Amino acid sequence: MDLGINLHRFDSEIAEQFDLVLYPIREVTGRTKVWFGNSKIRPVVSCFGHTEAAMKFPDWVAVSDDGLPALPGRRNLRDGFAWGWVCPNVEEHRRSLLDTIVQIASRDCNSLHLDSVQFPEANYCHCHRCKAKFAQSGISDWLDWRTSVINDWVATLTEKFGKPISLTVHPDPYFLRERFGVDLKQLANFVEWFMVPLYCLTYDLTYWIDTLLYAFVRLSPVPIFVELYTVEPKAFGVLKAMATVAKYPVAGIIFYDPKGERVLEIAKILREDKKVREIVSSHPNKNFRELTQRIAESLK
Repeated sequence: MDLGINLHRFDSEIAEQFDLVLYPIREVTGRTKVWFGNSKIRPVVSCFGHTEAAMKFPDWVAVSDDGLPALPGRRNLRDGFAWGWVCPNVEEHRRSLLDTIVQIASRDCNSLHLDSVQFPEANYCHCHRCKAKFAQSGISDWLDWRTSVINDWVATLTEKFGKPISLTVHPDPYFLRERFGVDLKQLANFVEWFMVPLYCLTYDLTYWIDTLLYAFVRLSPVPIFVELYTVEPKAFGVLKAMATVAKYPVAGIIFYDPKGERVLEIAKILREDKKVREIVSSHPNKNFRELTQRIAESLK
């Protein structure tokens, strides 16, 4: 089982200890970074989640069937979006994304990770573009058409990039297609693996991780990586989540640790806290024991 980290502030020493390093260069906020070129790093590009573009160009915003914009905060209290969503059919936004992908591909980059490749929710998007494209598509079913939009987009990016691509999917294994236009089986034709973010502020309870992974590992035709949130949970909570994930045949665990500080703290606790060390070393799951031992020994 691989170990990965999602870094927002690149640290070569920390990155060297992981099998996989994600580095966002185009975030859902709209913030961008210059890709510095590093074959070990997998740059992350957010596609249709883009608050800055959504705020700057109101006509680009995805719209619900009853006219609500896919925007964060008070602009849409019902759906509670954390960031703004651009309609997947905005050609200007698509061209900007393609330009970014081409630039990345021209530098020292062996792979790419895509984020927010979906419609915002089940009742989106009903803007004038989507209505017109659906009417012209020759597809009679609305859900089939939405799925074709996402599939075609990922296929286009895959062709342009010409190297392995991975994709974040919402942690809803059963209704991805209905809610977001994401079909795991169809997208498996284009991607190397899927990443499922399983975030929690504490990880005091982990039964829900069992519920979701039990389904994902059976429904996905390609490997699954699990992203765990490390910023706020205590170290023991993260370890508890790791132990739960380690029960399943996933490809690996990726820590969301923007500054790379929390994994160092967890490693220190694994080395110095006698109680934690005893619990971990006697754990019945071999994958979990090996992962924690590796963290303790390599991250100092």
